Amino acid sequence: MENNENTIGIIPDSSGNSGYSAKLLRKSSNGNSLILIIFTAFMFLGSIISANIANAVVGKDSEYFKGIVLILSMIIQHFIGVPLALFIFRKTKIGQGTDTIGSVFRKPQQSFWWVVRWIFIAVFFCYAASMGTNMFFMLLEKITGVQLVQTDFSAENNTFSQVVNIISITFMAPLFEEILIRGGMLNNIKRFGSWSAVISTGIFFGLLHMNYPQVPFAAVMGIVTAFIALKTKSIIPTIIVHFIVNGIGGAASLITGKLDIKAMQSGDFTTLMEDPKVMVIYMCLTVFVMGLMFVGLLLFILEIILHRDSFKLEKVNPEVSEGKKLCHYFSAPLTILLTLFYIGITIYNAIPQ
Repeated sequence: MENNENTIGIIPDSSGNSGYSAKLLRKSSNGNSLILIIFTAFMFLGSIISANIANAVVGKDSEYFKGIVLILSMIIQHFIGVPLALFIFRKTKIGQGTDTIGSVFRKPQQSFWWVVRWIFIAVFFCYAASMGTNMFFMLLEKITGVQLVQTDFSAENNTFSQVVNIISITFMAPLFEEILIRGGMLNNIKRFGSWSAVISTGIFFGLLHMNYPQVPFAAVMGIVTAFIALKTKSIIPTIIVHFIVNGIGGAASLITGKLDIKAMQSGDFTTLMEDPKVMVIYMCLTVFVMGLMFVGLLLFILEIILHRDSFKLEKVNPEVSEGKKLCHYFSAPLTILLTLFYIGITIYNAIPQ
């Protein structure tokens, strides 16, 4: 075989391993960071452009302002930012050595019931992480006395804004984010190691949100869905998981637009009791989520008992530990800078101005 950096498994690293290249992994890590930098640039650019357009069309005080900003920014991010980021990456030397995006839309390489089980399990982990995150930050706020600021995803009380929220959060974000993260980034580095690829892309999926309650929750979601993507060799199941989680989030945003969530978190349910219809819908949604979590937890326990092979991923370059691969991934210069940027923006967004 020809000895070149585009061929995985033949270039020794500095420790003399013959099947792994730390240098190439760092280059691939920088490639993933390039994808995220381009996408993030379009996130900020989309917000600025859409706010200016919405202000010119309806004005900042209009009840339609928020909805117009959301749909325009999502279109710029996803329909322009995602394809452009992946196109530019594919033009790089590292990108040319990866599978095409279309290949990840293949039929899942696991049984139908395996996929169904793990969709429920993934939903369980997502909401368990969400609840744990909320409890942690509620405790932190009580201890410090500082009320942290989080992004408001609630819809304005009009049909246009509510429809925009559903389209943007439930459909556009899951599809394009899965293509970007699991279809692009995971596809790029899975050739170096399995668990290291799962964890690194999961962490960056969390950091990408730059909203403190979402970062840990999204990171867990990113790890579980990356695991499913590697097991099935397809992002179709992960898109379904993303649809479910964001769909519930979209439904919640319609409800929470009428509720004082901060007050409810502190135990004050006055706003919930004021409107019986909202209370019933909120309680039904809560029961539904708890039901999904219970089924997911039960299936996870059964998976541990009956299907332990489900947790095994294909070994790639086993002569190097997955921990060492993670160190190599996060020691890439561009990745270090991007990590610090995301953490910095997340902290800045959380601090009351």
